Amino acid sequence: STSLYRTIVNDVVSPPPKTSRGRKPKATLTSTSSATEIAVPKDILEHFQTADGMDASVLKHFPPSIVRKSSLNTERFYVASRATAERIADVITQDLPPDRPLLEINPGPGLLTEQLLKRKVTNLRLYETESAFEPRLRSSLKLPIDALQIGDFNGLWRLSYLDGLDNGRRVLKLLGDVPQRKWSDEVAFRLFSVIGSIKFLRYLMNSITHQSEFYSLGRYEMFLVMSPLLYAQIAATKDGGYKMYRGSTIVFQVYFDHELLGKVPRKHFLPWCTAGGAKKVRTLHQKLIEDGADEWCLVKIVPRNNLYEHLLPDNFGLFASFITQHYISRRNRIIPSLEHWIPHCGARLILNANYTRRQTKKASSSAANVLPSQLPKSMPLSSNDYPTNMNIYTEFGELTPTQALTLFSEFINWPEFHQSPFMQAVESQKHKQRLMRTLEEEDPIDEPNKSMKKRSDV
Repeated sequence: STSLYRTIVNDVVSPPPKTSRGRKPKATLTSTSSATEIAVPKDILEHFQTADGMDASVLKHFPPSIVRKSSLNTERFYVASRATAERIADVITQDLPPDRPLLEINPGPGLLTEQLLKRKVTNLRLYETESAFEPRLRSSLKLPIDALQIGDFNGLWRLSYLDGLDNGRRVLKLLGDVPQRKWSDEVAFRLFSVIGSIKFLRYLMNSITHQSEFYSLGRYEMFLVMSPLLYAQIAATKDGGYKMYRGSTIVFQVYFDHELLGKVPRKHFLPWCTAGGAKKVRTLHQKLIEDGADEWCLVKIVPRNNLYEHLLPDNFGLFASFITQHYISRRNRIIPSLEHWIPHCGARLILNANYTRRQTKKASSSAANVLPSQLPKSMPLSSNDYPTNMNIYTEFGELTPTQALTLFSEFINWPEFHQSPFMQAVESQKHKQRLMRTLEEEDPIDEPNKSMKKRSDV
């Protein structure tokens, strides 16, 4: 009886179980075609059920890894709204020649692909990273066998890095079916993708600089959806501030024409991103990240067809090194920096009438006056755009991309250039990169993700 009494007392006084303070419970979406249930975050499910133009039934076509929220560094995104897919299809099929291939990157469940097929796009090629989408794409859309290829197209930068380690052919294999043309010919193909980081664009710039891989395909048209923060990094003007207007911005604007075509709702793409880490960044970054929670940018990017007229292919590498060296800090002063390579060269700039003339109203850019921190459309390329009032205090951050290109053209044409330490620095950097790859090749790579992080800024 005593033991019974103790049991009853213990049952009475036992505290109620504590509620878990973990993640919020996720709603489940049951697929009508199967008995499986997909765990969907509650806010995502509510948005797809209640927002205009959204359809919650599309969620069942995504694997759980895509439906779950991810970090801001995610590189893969998928169109998850039929209304947005229809709008994008109207844009990217406009004036599309029948014989020009259209590459859709990461079609996912095929919402955009369906719209493209409705518009009679015959030369369509799909590149999907997630193999879980392959059965639906092949069965529902009835694509030709060779129209779909499983591969990480947005991760070409990663494949290129791995090829450099083991002399592989991953990039060439993935691009094997893409038509090739000369740079001076017509555009070879049109491409659509949603990108989440600067790495893909940086790979495109590197391919032009080194005249390899993607560069060998010729010129192309890209219709890319990207965050406002990413767009600011490629379209910033010299008034955009230190965080936005960098050396990579200048190289990009010299190599490519770009145009902002419009905005698309961010929540019409999966996965959604968590807000983790947003408080750590500064005010301008915070504003761009907050803007990216509502709308993303649809941007058209095309390599400049007159690039060779202003920058010879043999000088691509020198130009990229020139910009990289001098834009480590935007506050680097031009004349002292150049005199480090060629002593006493500053007098040539100060006494040059092209650099000392006064700026006229005609020289001001109307586009820059309308939008001082970003260019909605790229400016014409010029290698004869001299900065005004050059003196020993003029900084590299004060130059526009065309002015930086003009200064580079002057620099490499000085008679002392080829014997200058600048050439030795460029060759030393090339040797260092080859040595680093050789050392990494000798060491077994147990964790490829860590090794790739070392070169994520290439």
